[in-house]
Amino acid sequence: MYKRYTILFAAVLIFCFMALAWQSLRQQQSLSSRMIRLHVVAASDDPADQSRKLAVRDALLPQIAALTADCANADDAAAALEAGLPALRETAFEVLGTGEAVHATLAEERFPRRDYDTFSLPAGSYRALRVTLGAGAGHNWWCVAFPALCLPAGTEQGAGSFERTALAAGLTPKELELLSSESEHVQFKFRLLDWLAELLD
Repeated sequence: MYKRYTILFAAVLIFCFMALAWQSLRQQQSLSSRMIRLHVVAASDDPADQSRKLAVRDALLPQIAALTADCANADDAAAALEAGLPALRETAFEVLGTGEAVHATLAEERFPRRDYDTFSLPAGSYRALRVTLGAGAGHNWWCVAFPALCLPAGTEQGAGSFERTALAAGLTPKELELLSSESEHVQFKFRLLDWLAELLD
């Protein structure tokens, strides 16, 4: 009898764990459908190449924000960024200033969990704007192209308007809570998504 109850209890625990994992995955998928990630990949880890990567980033962020300013959702933003890829590539090429090739693509990519200054993003698949400088052998700079959550803090959009920007882009209050909450419940969901991402890799 004791063994039967132990098996039943274990089965209930596994069911609850899998239900929570499924709920977390659905929340991540809903969140990712409303966002477009951004990463700028340096030519190498040489300090000069890393510095050029940041200069390219600084030039691209306002250009990306302008391209997506009138977009009501991530699908509209993806179309605007797709159309703007040649201009983004040209800007990066000019700022890079080394004559090396620049590649700009928009595609689905898998990301690990990422913690930023004011928010965190769970692991999972996201549409991503990737700008690769030269050989692309250096460390990335990662953030979000849409909504425009990565503008410098000194700008109007970066100064305390994180919630307004996210909600205007179609994120729900629950998704915003997932991005910005430090609660144990949310942190456990993030760990579940990390685990699921490892299983899918």
